[in-house]
Amino acid sequence: TEELKFIVLLKKDHIEQNHINVKIADIDIDLHPKNTDVIVKINGREIPINNLPYQHPTAKIQIRPKGDGISIFAPSHGLHEVYFDRNTWKVKVVDWMKGQTCGLCGKADGEVKQEYRTPNGRLTKNQE
Repeated sequence: TEELKFIVLLKKDHIEQNHINVKIADIDIDLHPKNTDVIVKINGREIPINNLPYQHPTAKIQIRPKGDGISIFAPSHGLHEVYFDRNTWKVKVVDWMKGQTCGLCGKADGEVKQEYRTPNGRLTKNQE
């Protein structure tokens, strides 16, 4: 879609641990590992795990524990779920976003040959 709904970014730190950043509207959500936990920050402010589930007061965004990790739900923004558990991450979009996404997740349209296309157009074999 021409209108940006969300961005999910992944980066690895100096010890190869995943850090997830999710931007939805004007809200910046960071998920990163610390010891055996996942740290949640919203616009730079840490949200203690024992304060979850968290419902954002203005946007339709919910953050809650799921299994060993944390899930972010924002279906009205096109993002069904972002899951992160220190080692694994998953991004699921809502049905009306299928075919409208881009990046390493492909277009989320069920066609897998175009998955893992980098910004320069190169096709990779996996998410690495």
